[in-house]
Amino acid sequence: MLIKTTKEIIKSTFEKSGMEIRKKVHSEVFDLTQRPAHPVETVYNSRGKPCLVKIPLNCIVTFNYSAFSLDVEGGHPFLKTLEQYKKTNEMLAENSPLRRYYELYQPATASELMDLSCPSYAEFNDLPALAAPPLWSWKSPKEYCSHIKNVYKKEDEEQGVKLGEFIGGTQFGPIETRKLTIEYRRLIRLYESIKRHGFRPERCEWIAGTAWADENDWVIAISTGQHRLACLAALGYESVIVHLQPSKAPGGIMLRSCSRHFPTVVNGFHTEEEALAIFDRIVNKKQPKAASEWLAYCSHDGSRESCISAHPRALESA
Repeated sequence: MLIKTTKEIIKSTFEKSGMEIRKKVHSEVFDLTQRPAHPVETVYNSRGKPCLVKIPLNCIVTFNYSAFSLDVEGGHPFLKTLEQYKKTNEMLAENSPLRRYYELYQPATASELMDLSCPSYAEFNDLPALAAPPLWSWKSPKEYCSHIKNVYKKEDEEQGVKLGEFIGGTQFGPIETRKLTIEYRRLIRLYESIKRHGFRPERCEWIAGTAWADENDWVIAISTGQHRLACLAALGYESVIVHLQPSKAPGGIMLRSCSRHFPTVVNGFHTEEEALAIFDRIVNKKQPKAASEWLAYCSHDGSRESCISAHPRALESA
């Protein structure tokens, strides 16, 4: 009991400083920074062991269906926020690009988030965006919505939010002001920590995701480690080690040629054509139309401030 309590105290201390401590995967690291290296090769070479790959940051997409990249023009809200923070070091959460992001990017339904105007599963037009299961998920939309809410609740409880209270998700708005503060502080603390001490992935859980690949091209869609990746990109890192998750896809790889076997297709939530459209959009790092206002803000470097402050869908008060 004492050992468990001590571990929880240590974990909580690190999390408050922006760091995470979780179970670590031990394995050989395969270098994919030089194309045409392909993730499938690493699965064969790993011979059933956990698969770790070193990849360029520009081969990464984040936030699931939103497909934000870490490219300069990729529209990643964390990276946009850190780039602005680097110029001032005194920016408040309420004045940050992150606030604008949550105000401007609020997909109303699962179909909007997935960028499907006439989904074959008609309920997506009425279900909230949080109910959009990833292509690799075997959960129903309602089950996934409950699952992802619980994930966010647990994360926020570690930051002092009341047990069982949902104050918003990380990947899009609307959210409560408290959620903005939590995400902003977590991002800045982690950035400052890595800036001072460097990045030592062996001390925490590996950044993790799945490879989305066809015969020639691929990207890594990230599931965990979004904050760390943005910090690394802001600090000028060019590559990172990622754990491919076999719990989400065989060998941690979603193959385009196997689209008819994707869980959401098998379960009838997507047609194969819809799954391929989503797959190709994500591999091409293209955001859904629901993100257009946020992307316009990014392209104008905040010059739409007056328009943003008058936007009807602001953050919810705590």
